Amino acid sequence: TGTTVGNSGVGAAASGPIPTGPNVANAGAGAATADHPLIFFMHDILGGSNPTAIAITGVVNNPAVNGQLAFPKPNGANLPVNNGVNENSGNNGFLNNNNIPLLSGLGGNTQAMLQNGNNNGGGFPTLVGGQVPAGSTLQKLMFGTMTVIDDELTIGHELTSGFIGKAQGFYVASSVDGTSQTMAFTAMFESGHYADTLSFFGVHRTGASESHLAIMGGTGKYVNSKGFAIVRIVPASNQTGETDGFQTVLEFNVYLTY
Repeated sequence: TGTTVGNSGVGAAASGPIPTGPNVANAGAGAATADHPLIFFMHDILGGSNPTAIAITGVVNNPAVNGQLAFPKPNGANLPVNNGVNENSGNNGFLNNNNIPLLSGLGGNTQAMLQNGNNNGGGFPTLVGGQVPAGSTLQKLMFGTMTVIDDELTIGHELTSGFIGKAQGFYVASSVDGTSQTMAFTAMFESGHYADTLSFFGVHRTGASESHLAIMGGTGKYVNSKGFAIVRIVPASNQTGETDGFQTVLEFNVYLTY
């Protein structure tokens, strides 16, 4: 609710609570009523040839898991020459940001750890689904993982639909059971430039039908804005063949005043 509710969704149908107030404004092209929220879709792609999200901390950044040295050069210290311990476990990059779709994402996947049963990971345990103890999903291993994003925003759920901007920021696996991601990002709307932005912060719950994120402010025409967004996961069946990575599509229904 508020004095002015803005809408830049093109022909999108409202879902969720409808804002009310003495002056509910609507700038959406072709909209039938004056009470539609701002609606857009965010495409988060892990792995593949053109990822928009990359994990920078967590299990995939652990030298014992990804087969890399802890740092690329001595960093001011002297590496041991004799009797040193080789930090490369010899697992040849068992986990990395290209196969991370097996591990993490905004869609709430629950695959078991590494579908492989021959312990060829240089000492790192590998399991098949039937061997995973109850509750030992990969989400629990990803607790604390930070993923940086540069996701595309579109007017429809298809990746090929009208491009309206970018979402840049990060999300962190913030619950031990792996069902919550704390998100902090800025949605930058393209109109010849990126002057119009909205900043979001909150917890996205992958196991819930919808989550709420707070609007922390904005720039351009959204300066001094406030409100919230209802976030829903678009079913994966609607995303077939759009990318060779693992894609999660989030629908944002935004209610704001400015």
